[in-house]
Amino acid sequence: MATEKFWSNKALEPKRQHRWFLYLGTPGENSIPPYLIKRVDKPKFMVNTITHSYFGHKFHYPGNVEWQQISFTLVDPISPDTSSVLYEMLRSGGYDNPETQSVSTLSKDLSVKALGRIITLHQLNADNDVVDQFELINPWITNVDFGTLAYESDAMVDVSVTVRYDYAKFDTMNA
Repeated sequence: MATEKFWSNKALEPKRQHRWFLYLGTPGENSIPPYLIKRVDKPKFMVNTITHSYFGHKFHYPGNVEWQQISFTLVDPISPDTSSVLYEMLRSGGYDNPETQSVSTLSKDLSVKALGRIITLHQLNADNDVVDQFELINPWITNVDFGTLAYESDAMVDVSVTVRYDYAKFDTMNA
């Protein structure tokens, strides 16, 4: 049976959830090191549907492709202080505190530059070779949750980040 051949063939290896790196900006030049990022959603897309009615019947056609937001979770150490880095990304995107009495206007260009023009997700095999790569083009932060504090816990503080991007490129190194 095909199922028995798959599981008994030692050369076949499934992709694992724990083998990956996420790079914000150009790999090697991030302001947030990849080892601080502990969870990430892989990119996903949705194909919008166009409906056409004709003589009491409905016909459906594929429309535009819309890439969905992704989220990642990272640890907030004292150094490097990821909360500070994320807040500076917000300010670099054009945000200014109200007490400055200046106009605070976020721009896409500045927000994308603050995060890095590309986010790269590498999925690895058991030998730490890249088998799949996603590149998220023109990413910018849409949501940051600086975590929860509780006296009854000694857990590390997690920061959750949501990112919007224009589109993703996918490349596989398996072929």
